[in-house]
Amino acid sequence: MDPFTGNWIANLAKSRRHANHQFQSATMRFEVSGNAISLTHGGVNMSGKHESGTLTLLADGEAHPLPAQDGVVVVTRWIGTHEIETVGKRGDQTLGRGTYEVSADGRTLTARVKGTDAQGAAFEQEIVFDRE
Repeated sequence: MDPFTGNWIANLAKSRRHANHQFQSATMRFEVSGNAISLTHGGVNMSGKHESGTLTLLADGEAHPLPAQDGVVVVTRWIGTHEIETVGKRGDQTLGRGTYEVSADGRTLTARVKGTDAQGAAFEQEIVFDRE
């Protein structure tokens, strides 16, 4: 089994969240089959509303359309066995970049994300997840 597959729960005490991207709780579930990655996220935002969704990624280094966002593509690639990088682009413009890295002992997942949000503001954050 790969190091990503499974359920992860955000450890807010260990995370560095951007002021405009706060939340009460967050979970992620990874399912990996070769280069196909299914990433399901869920959680409760600061208003108390539950949010969730699933993103399917293909870690082949090629640009793939992001169905939920017209004109946006995502490029995903493996960086070794314990790290995945994703880059979101619209044309030649990079909208955001994220890495997901599992610790050597397989107990911690660190998501580092930076980019521009829907309001056009730059943000950067690091969310630490513990394996469920």
